[in-house]
Amino acid sequence: MHKQPTIAEMRAALKASAGSMTPKEHFERMIRNGLINSQGQLTKLVGGEADPESGAQRPKVSDSSER
Repeated sequence: MHKQPTIAEMRAALKASAGSMTPKEHFERMIRNGLINSQGQLTKLVGGEADPESGAQRPKVSDSSER
């Protein structure tokens, strides 16, 4: 079963990458990771209504209980 990342985990990942990417790169990364589609709509993979773009793959999230 796939573990849904927590808000804290998503916030930490965003904060860690915030300085290294342009807004366009952030947008493209969210599309690649299946979070949004190319129109910026939230995908079904994360509770939205839009289909993800073809080839989009959710990133693997480490289990916080293993830390």
